[in-house]
Amino acid sequence: MAENRNPVDLREQSVSPRPIRMVCLDLDGTLFNGKKEVGSLSRQQIRRCLDQGVEVAVVSGRAYQFAYKTAQMIDPRLSVIGFVGAYRSFHGQAQGEPIPRAALNEVLTLLKREDCPAFMKQLNTIWCSHDVPLSGDYVAYTADQPPQHRIVVHSNQDLPAIARQNPDPVYKLLIRARGRTEAIARQLRPLSGIRIFIYPYGDIEVISAKADKGIAIRKAADQLGIDPAQILGIGDSVNDLPMFEGCGLRVAMGNAVEPVKARADYITLTNDEDGVGEALRQLVQ
Repeated sequence: MAENRNPVDLREQSVSPRPIRMVCLDLDGTLFNGKKEVGSLSRQQIRRCLDQGVEVAVVSGRAYQFAYKTAQMIDPRLSVIGFVGAYRSFHGQAQGEPIPRAALNEVLTLLKREDCPAFMKQLNTIWCSHDVPLSGDYVAYTADQPPQHRIVVHSNQDLPAIARQNPDPVYKLLIRARGRTEAIARQLRPLSGIRIFIYPYGDIEVISAKADKGIAIRKAADQLGIDPAQILGIGDSVNDLPMFEGCGLRVAMGNAVEPVKARADYITLTNDEDGVGEALRQLVQ
């Protein structure tokens, strides 16, 4: 693992390159800037890493197919981890960790009782309990992809009924609990089989207790024969803390939340300053 040290700003210190064999990059707030674009330096440095034989993976809380399309736009050689680590694909080998059915039914029943908007996410389908927009048009975004990589969205659905009728795995629930976040979270915490992430803006993510970004990264490293000490992770949000547990070198974005900065070995520039590209330029040989 990386030496335990206080975070430093890459702008204020000359950083020696490290022997890195894998790079794991969060999307929102990290690789994406405020316009949901990937900076030119980040693109250049990702391709340089790939050309040198370094494995690079997009590691996102977003739906897997959204992350897949984004990865394809950057470089088709990128691997992908989506749904906060609940589904991954490396070198043609895909594996998922769905929410257990009993836990899923319990959570959906709770949310319906509370009339709380939620999105139930399967590999290619997003079921919405209300007519509440997602943070982006997933259907349009993936429309140019092959059928197996497109996303379909259904609004105003009875999620408990859909879950009973539809046996396909559910990898993530996104709950719009704004204004009631702590009240909903208080009811979710005692439930077995799930892991939750709570965000400052009020949303709650629910995945399997057997999944997170760090677990997915460690499984991918086992598959590829990579020592976790040689993995670099870059993130900004609370669901990136488990990612850091799977990485030997941890970099926080300049715009990261304080708990992420506190766990980082380095702090790079913000996402609007192409901080990912700068970190890769300095830290990867």
